[in-house]
Amino acid sequence: MARIDLTASARRDLDEIWDYVAVENHSPDAADNLMDEIGRRLKLVADQPLSGESVDRLRKNTRRIIVRKRFLVFYESVRGGIRVLRVLHGARLINREDLQG
Repeated sequence: MARIDLTASARRDLDEIWDYVAVENHSPDAADNLMDEIGRRLKLVADQPLSGESVDRLRKNTRRIIVRKRFLVFYESVRGGIRVLRVLHGARLINREDLQG
């Protein structure tokens, strides 16, 4: 199984997303389901790191995938897997500074 490393920023992003979804939907189960879906997608990408869209304009050697049409997962390929830099809502204006890990 390929390695998936999360930066501190990515961990914080996931915690904040879980909190928001759990409160907004009045359901921790909905938040858990989203985290499970993100986890499944990360496992697939870790096995095929080049499958995500390149976002070199924001950060060199960085790619992204979209989960549920609204969450953007930014990552880079590392030996044996991927390093997840950030997990951000797609409505957010994203710039280079957001991806510094």
